Amino acid sequence: MRRSARTIYQDREERTNLPARELDRRRKIAGLVLFILLAILVGQLFNLQVVKGERFLELSKRNCLMITPIPAPRGEIVDRDGEVLVTSRPCYNVLYWYVNPSEAHETLNRLAGILGMDPSVLQKRIRDYSGRYFEPILLVKDISPEQCVKVAEHAPEIPGVFIDVQPVRYYPGGTLAAPILGHVGEITSSQLKSERFKGYKIGDVVGQEGLESYYESYLKGTPGGYQVEVDYRGRPTGNVGPGVPPEPGKTLVLEMSTSLQKVCEEALMQALEKKPKAKAGVAVVLDVKTGGVLAMASVPGFDPNRLIQGMSYRELTELLSTGKWRFLNLAISGLYPPGSCFKVVTSVAALQEGKVSPAETFVCEGYHPMAPTLGCWQKRGHGRVNLEDALGQSCNVFFYELGRRLGTDAIAKYAFQMGLGQKTGIDLFGEATGTVPTSAWKEKAYSEGRASEPEFLLSEHMMVAMGQVFHMYTPLQMAVVAQTIANDGVRMKPRMVKAILDAEGRIVKEFPPEVAENLNLPAQVIAEVKKGMLKVTQKGGTAYWSFYDFPVAVAGKTGTAENPLGETHAWFIGFAPYESPEIAVAVLIDQGGGGSEVAAPVARAIFQEYFKVTPPQGR
Repeated sequence: MRRSARTIYQDREERTNLPARELDRRRKIAGLVLFILLAILVGQLFNLQVVKGERFLELSKRNCLMITPIPAPRGEIVDRDGEVLVTSRPCYNVLYWYVNPSEAHETLNRLAGILGMDPSVLQKRIRDYSGRYFEPILLVKDISPEQCVKVAEHAPEIPGVFIDVQPVRYYPGGTLAAPILGHVGEITSSQLKSERFKGYKIGDVVGQEGLESYYESYLKGTPGGYQVEVDYRGRPTGNVGPGVPPEPGKTLVLEMSTSLQKVCEEALMQALEKKPKAKAGVAVVLDVKTGGVLAMASVPGFDPNRLIQGMSYRELTELLSTGKWRFLNLAISGLYPPGSCFKVVTSVAALQEGKVSPAETFVCEGYHPMAPTLGCWQKRGHGRVNLEDALGQSCNVFFYELGRRLGTDAIAKYAFQMGLGQKTGIDLFGEATGTVPTSAWKEKAYSEGRASEPEFLLSEHMMVAMGQVFHMYTPLQMAVVAQTIANDGVRMKPRMVKAILDAEGRIVKEFPPEVAENLNLPAQVIAEVKKGMLKVTQKGGTAYWSFYDFPVAVAGKTGTAENPLGETHAWFIGFAPYESPEIAVAVLIDQGGGGSEVAAPVARAIFQEYFKVTPPQGR
């Protein structure tokens, strides 16, 4: 049954018709609740306005201030005499605050006219920044100083346009020592994931190769920044607040001599021009007593300035594919058989192990009697020779005999002691290890299908003694061999950087000479090997025609290493002066032919520059 409206109203009246006592109680409860809520509100207002007022005031200021970062200039790299090899130069970029859209079209047209550009290029830049109009838009990168002046002169006509100066890497020598110095580039995705680059962000520029990469933590510097006031929509108001200046990176002081480096590269390029089939040239010059790298050349290299300025992928690919450019530093990463240069190591092993005496002679008839297929480079033979003669004339047969007497493992012992088959520890990434053939190595190679027999054959023991069959070393390692002999059996750890300086020129860190290993060889052993190396540059020696008129006594060893992939590799290692050695040298011409013909003249040019010898007429 439906109830009437009157009945319903009466029922509500009866339910709300409470006693006065109950109504009074409920009013008190409601008032108490309101009081508590009001107290909480007042307390919170007090907390915000008084207790935390200063903090929220600071936060509100931050909300209207935008921090614009200022990149830090990377540290410089200088040679031993302070000549700048790598620095930073100002890069003038044209940026635009897209504040007033109604004026943008006219402003960009005027700017295009000033810079001599197509306005559509600038319009495209604006479209690329669609949705981010209230942050600086990069319109043109790295304009010339003349264009910069024009933009400044017409500033009133182009509102919102301004010049931003950023430091960019600059290599004054262009290609000079480029594979060693390295280059910089935008950080990659894989680098961002690395612990080494913790704290970096997308867009940061980092060292990608060479010293730029190895000493990144010292060179990078600390960015600064300045405050720009913006409105609630993030648009700049034009007021600039205080900032923090960037801290420049540290300066690397190298052991390298720029003049010596230039001569190395010029001499190598001349050698490559004379040998069209040659692929590359490498030279390493070490300070005998300290291990400091006075020069390290790997040609062809590349021009890091062009990478920074920007070049097409097609252009870069063409330069690399044609061999005109190479990023690899072959001095530390290129592995080559050493050929007859390894006879220096075999000589040390044979003398120290008592397998030959300085006076003992052996007859070379052009082949070894126990292995007639192993011939000497001198087809008619060298006749009766001792160790000194065999080194000077590079007699293969004499060293075949030493290999038969010693065996591969005895030779390997001294090869390891002289730094072969291991990283030298130089302060550069990408150093190769190389291969010293041993019995254990041969067994492993056989198990992996890289050798046809698990043990060395007699002929292989003999071939190992003269630097063929399985040997693979870097030019730096071979330079260390020459340095060790010159330094009476004390092998030094090679290093590029001598010291690190701060922006004020104060020394932050020094790198003192470090002994890698002392072979503790008898003086007579070293003396005999040195005498044999001296004969290399004297009459009858393999490098005589390169040094016959040189006023400083040079000890050396030429090498012509067989190469199954093409022409032979040309080698020369040596040191000077003979009586009191100062520098050790290694030269390699990849597929350059004979060491005496191609590599020795490059070594002469290096010694000539170091000792400031005036070249005679006709040379």
